[in-house]
Amino acid sequence: MSVRRRTHSDDFAYISEKTRRPSKLNVVQEHRLSQSPQGYSLKTVIIVSIVVSIFCQHILPNTFVYLNNLIKNAPKRKSYQSDSNRLNIEFISTDKSVKYSPAVQKPTFLVDPINDEKWKGINTAVPVMTTESEEKRENDHAKVKEAILAAKAASRSRRDGNLEKAMTIMEHAMALAPNNPHILIEMGQIREMHNELVEADQCYVKALAYDPGNSEALILRARTNPLVSAIDRKMLRAVHDLRNEFAHLQHSTALRRMMRETYFLYVYHTVAIEGNTLSLGQTRAILESGMVIPGKSIREHNEVIGMDAALRFLNCSLLSKEHEEISIDDILEMHRRVLGNADPIEAGRIRTTQVYVGRFTPVSPEYVMEQLADMVDWLNDESTLAMDPIERAAIAHYKLVLVHPFTDGNGRTARLLLNLIMMRSGFPPVILPVETRAEYYASLHTANLGDLRPFVRYVAKHSEASIQRYIGAMKTSSDNVINGGNSEMTPEESEVSEKIEAECKAGN
Repeated sequence: MSVRRRTHSDDFAYISEKTRRPSKLNVVQEHRLSQSPQGYSLKTVIIVSIVVSIFCQHILPNTFVYLNNLIKNAPKRKSYQSDSNRLNIEFISTDKSVKYSPAVQKPTFLVDPINDEKWKGINTAVPVMTTESEEKRENDHAKVKEAILAAKAASRSRRDGNLEKAMTIMEHAMALAPNNPHILIEMGQIREMHNELVEADQCYVKALAYDPGNSEALILRARTNPLVSAIDRKMLRAVHDLRNEFAHLQHSTALRRMMRETYFLYVYHTVAIEGNTLSLGQTRAILESGMVIPGKSIREHNEVIGMDAALRFLNCSLLSKEHEEISIDDILEMHRRVLGNADPIEAGRIRTTQVYVGRFTPVSPEYVMEQLADMVDWLNDESTLAMDPIERAAIAHYKLVLVHPFTDGNGRTARLLLNLIMMRSGFPPVILPVETRAEYYASLHTANLGDLRPFVRYVAKHSEASIQRYIGAMKTSSDNVINGGNSEMTPEESEVSEKIEAECKAGN
């Protein structure tokens, strides 16, 4: 007979049996459990768990997909007009791929926010307000479609030899879609037939900026590019011939008077381009007598005073260092005077925040100093110094504006840099008139697209006008002398001129 060996589990069962204290309550509970049909076995629990798992993993998701498809395929209401605010409201489905209107999902800064109480409780649709940008896209699409149809009509007129009609139609098409490559190519061909080669080449270049692989634009530009380059060289030679004529002008009182007039003109136009509303006479009164102009802001006065200080610094300091390199400190010193009165905190300081200029976003502030240093290195490089001074000055202006190193005053500082380069090369100060403000910014925008030549032409054209102004004044003065007229400066003009010369000598 075998004897089973006593184990630890037997000991535990024995101890448990000995230590158990049965009570009347325990006896009643055991009786209820034995009689109750709700006592579940382990097998029952496992089966229920499996069923619940299958339901959650397969049946429930498929049910949601089915309901979602029903909602998605349901007919959509196209529009609803509210009686309270008369706004057109559109409905869209709850498909996750649809991007909902920010006006519904995010708080807005509207002065009179839209009341959304009436939309609460709608589960199958989300109200979306047609935004201005969506309307603009629809309008742009319609304009492009109309412009392409107009371009086809213009093309037929061009082939028939009716160039005037074709030009009239294309002007309408350009007003509708000025950046469409097909429109630009057709306009370029019509301008080319009018012998407007520079304008035609600009159209082809702009078309390539928006569609670099356009074979038609590439072929047409290959034909116009050498012809336009020859025209540009001829234009620059003409400006240099005028500069040589200006260099041989006698230093008379008439020339000094013209220099003073140019000084006031420059200050007026360069601040007016940036939005200053002071007139030429008011600007001159501030500079000559320190007069306060009623109805004009202090900032506008300070912008004029700051530009006066920057020009005096350029005349008395930077121009005397003709053979020295232009440094970052020179640019900062010019800017410190430009904004010295209008914004003394930011004057002469590199920006530390991101700025936005219309359609253009300059570089992030952490890269500003690096790019400014690259620009100055390019400016002082031997290959750059060998360039035509007009091209070098225009490109330097563009590069400084492109970096946009300051929070304000970038354009005024860039125009000072342009004149510093031009005047070191023997040109008189170049005035970029406020009347050509649209052309000024349009040529800079074209430079952003990769073509700097329109801006170089713009600078060359106004450099020529500035030289012609000096030559014309000298010829008028000579005629007055011959006819017995008086070309001497007034005592007030002599006093101002002597004051400026004294400041220059003190600065040196």
